[in-house]
Amino acid sequence: MKKIIKVLHVGEYVQGGVATYVRTIINHNNPYINDYIVLSNYKSEHSWNLPRERIIYYDYHRSLFSIPKAIYNIKKAIEKINPDVIYCHSTWAGFFVRVPMLLKKPKCNVLYNAHGWAFLQNIAEWKRKIYASIEKILSFRTNQIINVSQNEYDMAVKYGLDAGKLCVIYSGISADRKSGHYNVDLPKDKINILFVGRFDLQKGIDYLLDEFVKCNRNDLFLTVIGDNVINKNDYKKKYKKKNIKFLGWVKHDEIADYYEAVDVVVMPSRWEAFGLVAIEAMKYATPVIVSNRGALREIIAHGKTGYVFPFDKGALTKVLQMLSKEELLKLGKNAEKEFLKKYQESCMLKSTVFLYEKYGNDTVGI
Repeated sequence: MKKIIKVLHVGEYVQGGVATYVRTIINHNNPYINDYIVLSNYKSEHSWNLPRERIIYYDYHRSLFSIPKAIYNIKKAIEKINPDVIYCHSTWAGFFVRVPMLLKKPKCNVLYNAHGWAFLQNIAEWKRKIYASIEKILSFRTNQIINVSQNEYDMAVKYGLDAGKLCVIYSGISADRKSGHYNVDLPKDKINILFVGRFDLQKGIDYLLDEFVKCNRNDLFLTVIGDNVINKNDYKKKYKKKNIKFLGWVKHDEIADYYEAVDVVVMPSRWEAFGLVAIEAMKYATPVIVSNRGALREIIAHGKTGYVFPFDKGALTKVLQMLSKEELLKLGKNAEKEFLKKYQESCMLKSTVFLYEKYGNDTVGI
């Protein structure tokens, strides 16, 4: 009889791109793999396609004083579930899970996906080296480290992580379209631009808004989906313009209608491990404007599936100045073809399930 493998997903703030990623990989439809999830009850999504008894929330707000309690609560959840494989999602989740394992060898195997290396942030080099050193230490209690792009893999090797523990699994999503259920109110006579993401330094919302207001075109309209997660920036008040609309967080199922309704999506990230928003837009035949940071330049081909700009002052404004609905429509058709060719969920699920089976049926090797 084939063994049932228990996989425990551990996260910190599980929302946005990380939530989409986790939601995708738990829908593998493999009857021999049972998924569980442990995540913060604060700033995490609360809708999961899992039985209620397989979902555990722990009390946590990100702060130095909350770390010991988070480590303790996650450790208790691991002991209760007794998984064959633990899959850590994000830097902090990887820290919470693996720190106790440095003192005591775990009874299960560990997978880790940083969803964006901390040492690739827009920070001083000495800080990057410190973060990389911590990752190297924690990697001793990790069987496999999943990178969601070639850029992430290459940078991990550059900063000294063991290439033997690294692999690349490109993110993918379902090709099924889920639009057409909600009314999207956008001006018909404008070129509609969409931003989806957190209001923090990484996602570049501040850069986007500054560049957008500099553009002297009155036929552009920017819709912003997202809000503050950690920072408390009041962009809604600072950029109160007729051609900018802030919607706050929108339910995941509703966002599909926005992807389909707009003319183009913009991702002005300062760093990006992958960029799920890009492939979500491409799925709905919507081109994407991206910065030339991280994996974004791997996903979007300039002048073919969207536009790539250097993260410099005035660079995005130049792209906005040249937009036309006709050209964006052509780019969108190319983007959809590229999505169907490279970014469907089937490849990601196949590779992920392979790791579950490899380490779920294996003795602990760390």
